[in-house]
Amino acid sequence: MAGLWGITPSSGLVDAIRGALPVRARILIRPSPGGFVYAPAELHALVTDAEIFGGGALGLVTGALTANGSVAESVLRAVLHAAPESEVTFHRAIDHARDMLHALEACITMGLHRVLTSGGETLALNGAVRLKTMVEHAGDRCVIAAAGGINPGNVVELVERTGVREVHFAAQRPMPAKHHGASMSSANAGVSFETEPDRAKIEGVLNALVKAGLR
Repeated sequence: MAGLWGITPSSGLVDAIRGALPVRARILIRPSPGGFVYAPAELHALVTDAEIFGGGALGLVTGALTANGSVAESVLRAVLHAAPESEVTFHRAIDHARDMLHALEACITMGLHRVLTSGGETLALNGAVRLKTMVEHAGDRCVIAAAGGINPGNVVELVERTGVREVHFAAQRPMPAKHHGASMSSANAGVSFETEPDRAKIEGVLNALVKAGLR
């Protein structure tokens, strides 16, 4: 799902992961790819998924914008009402907001626990100045988690320049293409979307933070 920026996983997949790994789970609630301004049917799916996964007190990661680029507060309030026991993170939809600090304050006012952002840039390091401003603005009211091109070579610089307490990065790498007979998509024949965990990247990021005394 990397090319789609991620969409909501199935409940079966979530249950399988929870059964296999003794870690806290946060579930992406995003009904469709391609943006963060949703049609009524998509919003219904978003809130319904939040209610389903929130029933297990799982952490939720979601977000929605209005047509003018503001936080869709009515949608977020519906999510909070549907999943009152869940920790809720507003995802990188905020990087597409018209006014990111105003959007951040809206998230804080509604009681969201975390905001995931690259500082409005493709790469978090390029958004370091805005990330620092967001961290200072949020204070202890909300966690600012950085995302966007983070790796072992830049994570220390990013944390030191911004003061973020959490980082988010893709810990997967593409698997070599395999021949599976008939392709399920004529437009993508011969293209592999399979990935596997990138253990070296995970260890590299953690080791870099430990070595710098940041973890």
